Amino acid sequence: MLKTVFVIASLLMLGHTGNAATLNQTIHFPGASADELFELYTTSDGHKAVTGVPAHYRTAAGSPRERAEVGGTLDAFCFNPDMCALNARVLDMSSGKGVHMITMAWWNFGWVSAIDPADLTVEGRGAPDSTLVLTFRDTLRGAQIELVQVNVPDFKVRIPNPDKTEEIGSLSTIVNTHWNLLYWDGFRRVLAQ
Repeated sequence: MLKTVFVIASLLMLGHTGNAATLNQTIHFPGASADELFELYTTSDGHKAVTGVPAHYRTAAGSPRERAEVGGTLDAFCFNPDMCALNARVLDMSSGKGVHMITMAWWNFGWVSAIDPADLTVEGRGAPDSTLVLTFRDTLRGAQIELVQVNVPDFKVRIPNPDKTEEIGSLSTIVNTHWNLLYWDGFRRVLAQ
């Protein structure tokens, strides 16, 4: 499994002419279980509960599906039905006692928000997809999510926010911060209910 993840990540990094970063985070959720966290992330309703914005898992053929499946997709942060800020393809999933893993090819609108047009290396997508690996693991005091995201573009971007403000900075830094603001805080909120 781990060998597969590294092969996929290496292939997706081919052709990236700009700088790219690797993000690593381990987030602890006392009192939670890996099963509970995985269920929240890998279902459309759970994803929406965590982020507060509509999300939709789909089959490879594009049909709506409540749960993630290998070959399917995730459209998230759907601020209106025709515009989702995040698109991902599910490359692999695995589960065992107290541990679950999902690997995705990950892209969001930040990939096309480079300030310098020379940083946009892939027609229509800005930059190659990053590869995201999330591992949900039981611990002695609850559960944790281990995040590894490779090939996150590191160019300078200007990203408009729904509240009409803008974020300007390195895309990899913004993505790293957004995991906390848009996901981990949301998981904590849902788990506290």
